[in-house]
Amino acid sequence: MATDFKKNPGRTGKEGRPDRAGKTGKKGAGKKGRTPRTGAGRADKSSETAYDRLKKALEPYQKTLETNPENAAAWAGKGSVFLRHRMYKDSLKAYEKALEIEPENPAYLYEKGFVLLQLNREEDALQTFDRLLEIKQDHDKAWNLKTSVLCRLGQHEKALAASENALASNPKLAGAWHAKGTVLSDLGRYEEAITAYDAALKINPNLARAWEGKAFALYSLDRPVEAAIAYDSALKINPDNAKTRVGKAMVHLKLGKYKKALEPCNKAISIKPDLAEAWYCKGMILAGLEKDDEALGAFERALRIRPDYPDARQARNSISSKLGIDFDEEEDEEETEEEKPRARRSFWTRKEPTSEIVKRSRGQEREQRGGAKRGEGTRKGPKGEGAKKSGWERKEPKGEGTKKSGWARQEPKGEGTDKSRGQEKRQRRKVVRKNLGKGGEKKK
Repeated sequence: MATDFKKNPGRTGKEGRPDRAGKTGKKGAGKKGRTPRTGAGRADKSSETAYDRLKKALEPYQKTLETNPENAAAWAGKGSVFLRHRMYKDSLKAYEKALEIEPENPAYLYEKGFVLLQLNREEDALQTFDRLLEIKQDHDKAWNLKTSVLCRLGQHEKALAASENALASNPKLAGAWHAKGTVLSDLGRYEEAITAYDAALKINPNLARAWEGKAFALYSLDRPVEAAIAYDSALKINPDNAKTRVGKAMVHLKLGKYKKALEPCNKAISIKPDLAEAWYCKGMILAGLEKDDEALGAFERALRIRPDYPDARQARNSISSKLGIDFDEEEDEEETEEEKPRARRSFWTRKEPTSEIVKRSRGQEREQRGGAKRGEGTRKGPKGEGAKKSGWERKEPKGEGTKKSGWARQEPKGEGTDKSRGQEKRQRRKVVRKNLGKGGEKKK
């Protein structure tokens, strides 16, 4: 299970941090859920924009830097403001300026490593945390984030060792127990992972990501009822987590409750439309409901978002084969259509049902028999130049003395037949492709 280790930027400023802009900015930012008051001594903040709030939070640090550009704490303060506003590149530049002045400051190194994680620069983040741990070996949070980086890089054994170091430095760090559970889960050691998640939840019962991790481990152990309870606990804490809703949908899917699974899956898509796992989940649900066309559209949408999604590709290919559509083959044929002739297919590789071929063949034979009866006198007579040819004989290519059976005439006839078959396939694919824009739902 790949775990998203990105944290809430608003929670990063705790111990060992520089003077943060959060303390200065909170004064004028207003509190959620309260109506701004107007009157003497108070300004109406209802029209304040995000840019206004950013500018206001940066102002004290900017003033300090105008008089003293070598003030590392002021640069770090700017970095924290940009981080809170999710302006990661600007935040990184500010922390790098602070580190130019104080290159061995553990707090600034930690912040820089965290920002690099937000930018998905795992290798750089790993180097930053290694440098920090050279300076301060018992930095529990640095070990914890190093666990996250190594897990992202697929180095799970090293990640497990890093989590042990984090817990040795601080056994009451709930995040370190969660990180250890995640590594164990990725290694398939689900029972041990559940133990680690329980340890995290004992310290912090409101750690939603620990509930989610525990739910996945229970799901993997084929304990869907317990997994559903754990997912519900996570959603009570954080109802807007799309991945958690996908997990709950997958539990219902495992129990065969397809209609019940559709609701959390659609909710996940509404929260995060570009989540490939949500579209894959929806495709599996629709396939279970025998809505193959819509399922195909959902799988295709998942692959558009994440082309290297093996489960979605396998499911897409399975459904497309069932519907008689081979996307990969069609794309190759479309690209080379003008460059080289297509190879003929045998009767057995046709996507058209055998019953339809037989019906069409019998119908043509009846028509040909009727033509033969009308031209019977002509057929019995000598076949001179002036003699009329029957309908049966007119079907025969010139220069061939033997008649072909109705069944034999169903064989492909070169490029003309290949071309018509290609047009039929492309038309069928267009019908399917129309559904992709709406997640595989049919247009009425």
